[in-house]
Amino acid sequence: MQRAKLFLTAISLPLAALAAGSRDCTNARDLRLVNGKIITMDARNSIVSSVAIQNGRFDFSGAKLSPCTRTIDLHGHTAVPGLIDNHNHIVLLGIRPGYDTRLETAASIKDVQQAIADRAKSVPQGKFITAMGGWNPAQFAEKRLPTLEELDAAAPNHAVLLFQAFTGPAVTNSLGKTFFAGKGIEVHATGGIAANASSVAALNALRSIQTFEDKQRGTRAALAYSASVGVTTDVDMGAFVIPGLPGIEDSFVFDGLASADPFHMYDAVLALHREEEMPVRLRIFFLSMDTESGVPLLNQRLRNAFDGLGDDMLRVSGIGEFATVWPLFGKVTPPANYEAALQLVAKEGWPFQ
Repeated sequence: MQRAKLFLTAISLPLAALAAGSRDCTNARDLRLVNGKIITMDARNSIVSSVAIQNGRFDFSGAKLSPCTRTIDLHGHTAVPGLIDNHNHIVLLGIRPGYDTRLETAASIKDVQQAIADRAKSVPQGKFITAMGGWNPAQFAEKRLPTLEELDAAAPNHAVLLFQAFTGPAVTNSLGKTFFAGKGIEVHATGGIAANASSVAALNALRSIQTFEDKQRGTRAALAYSASVGVTTDVDMGAFVIPGLPGIEDSFVFDGLASADPFHMYDAVLALHREEEMPVRLRIFFLSMDTESGVPLLNQRLRNAFDGLGDDMLRVSGIGEFATVWPLFGKVTPPANYEAALQLVAKEGWPFQ
């Protein structure tokens, strides 16, 4: 995977970075890769040593290059086509509090400890190391959460919070227990935090000390993680928006990992885009969970957002994952306002997923 990273990063650079230094090449997008092992993914699974990307198309024929073509020497590295993930929630991942640690590949408690210990090497002392969502104790040989003592052994100088699913349960270590106890949150002697109210309270306690710079750092790390596994375009499907009082911005309920402020959840990624720091492309779908017949949140979103606004690196792309509140468990019966919502989306000409 490391061999592919060079190519993935190169083709994801902002357009300005592809210029050859000439004013006439400011908007140039042509690229040539040489001296590599380029996986074409054609019908014969061909591997070639060079390729040109001209006018958005791959050319293996050695045709004449445009004068603004940028050449990258791969020095024998392997280059693969970037993957498009057409449904994820990477914006949410980026704005979760703490220093994120991915546990998707951990097969045991020992693996979890190693991942946390490795992460601790790059996290300032006293800061929280977190792993929120994307894993389950069922994947560990022990079929359980780590204990407080096991997390202490992995990161004695850092607070740790491992948070399962949307609303817990969670587990922390000694430094974390001290922090959460100071917030009135009950932590078991073994480090466990009960699911639902207690786990959500722990999550919100960390959110309360999170800065905008923290969200930018987390977003930068989330997008870099995407590039590291070969995903060069993320289609983000928003976050749960749980209505409180109609029409009042601050009345939304943020209940667990899957929810976020619909008015500000994109601020961090927009800042990175302005600074030309995005290593992968992002496509945004706006999620609505209206409960009223007039679908007020969806109406306001469609009136105040522009379909297709953006550029190659960041673009508004549609409405989704939900158009109204949707039953997540049990028998799925479309809500009464669902057809009205879809009619509105269609009338305004927006894509819906």
